[in-house]
Amino acid sequence: MVIRNIVGDQHPYANQKIGRKEPKEVQRTQENGKSSGESADSVVLSSEARLRGAALQSAKDAPDVRREKVDELKRQVKDGTYRPDMKKAAANLIRDDLDFLV
Repeated sequence: MVIRNIVGDQHPYANQKIGRKEPKEVQRTQENGKSSGESADSVVLSSEARLRGAALQSAKDAPDVRREKVDELKRQVKDGTYRPDMKKAAANLIRDDLDFLV
């Protein structure tokens, strides 16, 4: 024995239909001078997003004065002769972390 739909359809979205605006409704909206895109939409960026945007813009605006150094490092990596100073790298990482905490 199978009993179905005692209370009705159990799916909460089953009776909802996605409606499209009829052409008359679209026309009325345009005549009023406001469309859905002209409502009070706004974008709020976090301080981190603003900082990243500023950093990206600074990087784009910076002159490319270290091209020779970059090319030399690329050549060393390609040749297998690149030997980074691990103590200096570790000190820079620690310095950056301490600056971040302050």
